[in-house]
This record gives sequence, structure tokens and C-alpha cells, in this order.
Amino acid sequence: MSNGSVALRAATAADIPNLAGVQLRSALAGFVHIFPKSIPKPTQGALEKEWAGLMGDATRTLLLAEVDGVAAGAVVFGADADPRFPSDAVLLKLYVRPEYANRGLGTALYDRAISDFTAAGHRKARLWVLERNLIARRMYERRGWVLEPWSRTDFPGSGILELGYTLELGYSSAM
Repeated sequence: MSNGSVALRAATAADIPNLAGVQLRSALAGFVHIFPKSIPKPTQGALEKEWAGLMGDATRTLLLAEVDGVAAGAVVFGADADPRFPSDAVLLKLYVRPEYANRGLGTALYDRAISDFTAAGHRKARLWVLERNLIARRMYERRGWVLEPWSRTDFPGSGILELGYTLELGYSSAM
């Protein structure tokens, strides 16, 4: 990583506005080609509630990446006990603000999640990616994630789908 002093640290409740802000800026810039104008845009307040709920879940790890003290990226991951899926770990969110893209922040956050999964003895991880988010899909596929036959949507009738991926842990996740 370059262009400033970078720190990865555990997020605290005081970081919730920054975590939500990272997601909001990333989503508004990165998903403009995916979501039609008819779907309401996320709001800072709604995302803060979402992050607060994640903060209160002891099975989740929330990390904040800062560049020179500015919130630039965030990740949420942890144990996965959803019996519908053959995984024991889940990567829930990974966002980098657009102005900090291509500096290695996403890779650092991702690598930390995978390292923590492996250290905790997890065998298989799961994540969801928007079907039309081809940049993220290619990135995960380069790292060994396998597309599964699952899909879901939070926007019925919109044609917007999230696709499920899994990763066998203990294998190289290098690019």
C-alpha cells in the first residue's frame, strides 16, 4: 500500500458513522450501473443502523482501514451458522471508498478476513456478490471463490440478484 499511512484496526461503536460512510460512498459510486433509479439509494442513517446491529453481534469482526486517520475501507466477517449453506464462515461486507481504490486497502482487509478464518479453524467461507458487480466477481474468482447455485434479492421484481460464492479455506487465496 502506498499514498499515506495506513492502519487496520478493530472498529468500535464510535466508528459506526465512519463505517456507514465508507459503505455509502462506495455503493453510490460502484453500484450506479447496477441499481435503477426506481430503487431508493441507501442513506447514512439506514446504514448506521445496519452497522450498529453488526457491531452488537459477538460472532462478527468489524475492521476499519484508515489512511492518515481518514476512514477509507471496512470489512465485516465471522462465523457462519446458517444451516442453509455449507460454510462455517462468512464475509459479509467489504468496502473501500472510491478515492482510496487501487491502493491495496481492499486486499489488506480481505487478507485479514481470510487469515482470521484460517486461524480460527474455519473450513469453508461464504459470501454474496451482486450479479452485475463484475469487478468484485472477477476479484473473488481470481482468489479461488467458486460460484454456487444460490441467488437472492432484497428487491423483488427488480432483476437485481446477489450470487453466492464459497471458498475452501486452507488453500492459497493469492491472486
